[in-house]
Amino acid sequence: MTTIEDPARVELRHPDGSTSPMLIVETDRRDERRPSVLVLPGIAVGARYYLPLARALAAEGVDVAITELRGQGESTYRIGRRGAPAGYHESAAEDVPLALDAMERRLGRRPVVLLGHSMGAQIGVYHLARHDPRVAGLVAVAAQSPFHRGFPGPVGRKLRAGSVILPALGWLSGHVPGQFFGAKGRIPADRIRDWARLAAAGVMQPARADLDYPAGLARVTVPALAVVIADDPLAPASAARNLLAMLPSARTTLELEPEALGHNSWARRPAEVVARVLAWMDREVVRPEGDDDEGVDA
Repeated sequence: MTTIEDPARVELRHPDGSTSPMLIVETDRRDERRPSVLVLPGIAVGARYYLPLARALAAEGVDVAITELRGQGESTYRIGRRGAPAGYHESAAEDVPLALDAMERRLGRRPVVLLGHSMGAQIGVYHLARHDPRVAGLVAVAAQSPFHRGFPGPVGRKLRAGSVILPALGWLSGHVPGQFFGAKGRIPADRIRDWARLAAAGVMQPARADLDYPAGLARVTVPALAVVIADDPLAPASAARNLLAMLPSARTTLELEPEALGHNSWARRPAEVVARVLAWMDREVVRPEGDDDEGVDA
């Protein structure tokens, strides 16, 4: 039997044959009116890093799953020129649904809020374009659109240059070193190519897409919250607004957390963010008592 301190581990098998672990932290006193949460990690951040966040939400009656992005943490995905595609489309169309399927088997069919950190929030946004009826909303923490015009001059110019240089580097080696993003490890070249198109134009159609993603984003109506961490140069409020602007028909909220919790380290001391997420969830997502509607985007 698992507990808040001892998460369940489920191995997800991707279409390319690689596997990624998903960690599930079940609450011991579920609030049935609140949705479950699926955490989508930031770039080059392993799933286990978010366990303090998951435990804090579980202590408030929310079941939480943390999935591992392909090529990160304990994923067995092979990064390199011979690796299978691993761009935004593969994450949005294959990996997120795979995690939601596993959550449904473990926790039962109920609404889910995607909680994305940094690039994980971008992937969450692109999954919304698929109008998955299980997804009731999106929370983006320390997250942004990488569109270069959403950042102050020097950073914006660096991002614009990176949108040209990094895809070329990825084409040559099959990956981009995480150091370019202040992270460790290697990043799949496909993911960087999609990121670069988003950084250059503010919107993009992922490679190998099976639908018109920008058109799908324009029709999203589930609510979205962006939590901006004070003094976070990697995800300033202007860049978070550009992320929310990708959902023009949705009910969106932007909140500034005045504590300088750090671009990544907020997940290790998550009390302030958890309070904001729960308050937003109760306002925007939780169904009133006696409401039998699904309350999710069809």
